[in-house]
Amino acid sequence: MNATRFWEIIETAWTTDRDLYNLRETALTTNDPSLIRYLGNIVSSEITDHIQQQLIYLDERELTKFNHVMEEKLFHIDREEIHERIGGTDDGFLHRRCFIVGMGEQYYDMVDENPAVATLNVSSGEIGFIGYSVYQDKFGEEFERYCLHCIESGSNSRGW
Repeated sequence: MNATRFWEIIETAWTTDRDLYNLRETALTTNDPSLIRYLGNIVSSEITDHIQQQLIYLDERELTKFNHVMEEKLFHIDREEIHERIGGTDDGFLHRRCFIVGMGEQYYDMVDENPAVATLNVSSGEIGFIGYSVYQDKFGEEFERYCLHCIESGSNSRGW
């Protein structure tokens, strides 16, 4: 598992429904805030479910690496200029960063490079925690979080 494989899992979740995939493609092209807000609900439910269906087939080593990549991606966008754009309390900001990851690599890179393109008030905390949940269900123990990167808001000292 590396970043490429991580993003493939996210992308595969979107490709399971052609209509959702097309809506997301339109949202990525137009950056239409109302469409992106609508997709926030989809990410929280259907996309999370599709990611989970993929993760249950990973072995412990691969699932651990998936969680570490997720933590790295969330940590990387834990930055003041992104928070200034999308706001939120500590948990709210974390859940908004989870949505950014759940939208896939293209949206993530757009926000990373230019936080002004991020849509306000769209959250999907489930995405950031799905790997932990699958790990616990599959192996009967909690995943040891934050070994490499803490995902809590304000943890990235370089970003604040």
